[in-house]
Amino acid sequence: MRPFLKIVAVVGVLFALAAAGGYIVVRYPALVSARYTLTLATGPVASEGQKVLAAFIRDLASEHPLVRLVPVTTDSGRESGKALAEGRVDLAVVRSDDEAAANGRTIFVLRQDGIAIILPPDAKIETVSALAGKPLAVAQGSDPGLLRALTAFLGLRETDLIAMPAADIGPALKARRAVAALVTGPLGPGPITDAFARIRKSFRAKPSYLDIPEADAIAARSPSYRSVEIKQGTFGGTPTEPDESIHSFAVRTLLVSRASLPDRVAGEITRLMLTTKAKLVANLPAAGQMEAPETERSSLLPVHPGTLAYLNGEQESLLDETVNYYWLSVMVFAILAPLASWIASRRQLRRSREDKVKLRRVIELVILAKAGTAAQMACADEELEATSEWLLARLGSGEIEREHFQFFEEMIARVRATIEKRIACDGEACVTDRGEVSNIKRERR
Repeated sequence: MRPFLKIVAVVGVLFALAAAGGYIVVRYPALVSARYTLTLATGPVASEGQKVLAAFIRDLASEHPLVRLVPVTTDSGRESGKALAEGRVDLAVVRSDDEAAANGRTIFVLRQDGIAIILPPDAKIETVSALAGKPLAVAQGSDPGLLRALTAFLGLRETDLIAMPAADIGPALKARRAVAALVTGPLGPGPITDAFARIRKSFRAKPSYLDIPEADAIAARSPSYRSVEIKQGTFGGTPTEPDESIHSFAVRTLLVSRASLPDRVAGEITRLMLTTKAKLVANLPAAGQMEAPETERSSLLPVHPGTLAYLNGEQESLLDETVNYYWLSVMVFAILAPLASWIASRRQLRRSREDKVKLRRVIELVILAKAGTAAQMACADEELEATSEWLLARLGSGEIEREHFQFFEEMIARVRATIEKRIACDGEACVTDRGEVSNIKRERR
């Protein structure tokens, strides 16, 4: 092989190895590092979701897991979703009705915020449709998305919604400025249970929750929301509330990752969320709402394949993943090695053919040296000299083995010696022939 080709081959191999190493470092850094660092957009400081995630991150740091989370505070959930969509973070806390949830991959459900309709103790309303055209008290800070979905589906007028502080809802119902209260919040302790307690205090009697049987239809119209059944006793209290299961719909707060997050890392985060949930609940009751996402692949909000693999018990271990890469490299080598061998053999065959042609010509010159004329021997001597130069050039470029070079040189030396002996033979004729040979050489030069 020529030196230039050797340099090109070495550079090509080094470039391929560098490219493969760079790809592994970028896409699968966990394979070459003991830890995988991820940035996480957590939302506003002091929000319930941010508190839960802050506790989760502290717990992870104490256990030194494979994954290390670096929190990034944003002004709102929308800003978190935007940061994820723009690739500025690896993970984000977003609502299920955020576009980022549909474009990313869900890893965990942090909580669900639902809507509840609370009726005063003396209310005669039995169905949601009976609320149409009547004034409704709405706690300030209620979720606008849930309110919009409910009013749009039931045909309620926005002018009938009276926003007021949560503390004023009880007195407003008692003064009959509203016939019912719409309150949104987590499906557990929070704004809903607080509003229920205030209404009870104002009336000195127990209010009631109004069932929303149309929740399935609302969720079907707005797939980013989810129909939920609020089971008996979900909101707690003495006696526990509600006293029977009711239907509603909710928006979920999700932990969403970029689509390119490695499966093994997503599965590890899912495992850590499940294992640390029990520890978090002891100090943060809101963590009790954390749950794994649905494993149905037809879900509108795609779940990360690594999360699905872990939840279904199909996640590959690091050893299995390493073995897969090993066998993949073996397969690639098994394909490329014969190809490289075939190319090398073709080059060797082409050189071998050229060597055979030269060898046959040297044999012909041997015969010519024994029986040729002086002019023929002069031509043969020049051709043998050119062949020696060709062999030397081939040896210098590494295209011929030293043993082959020595073999050819010995044959050429013998043939040229035979030619010299014939030219230097005794007798005048021989001398004349020798002079003729010299003259012919000078003329040819």
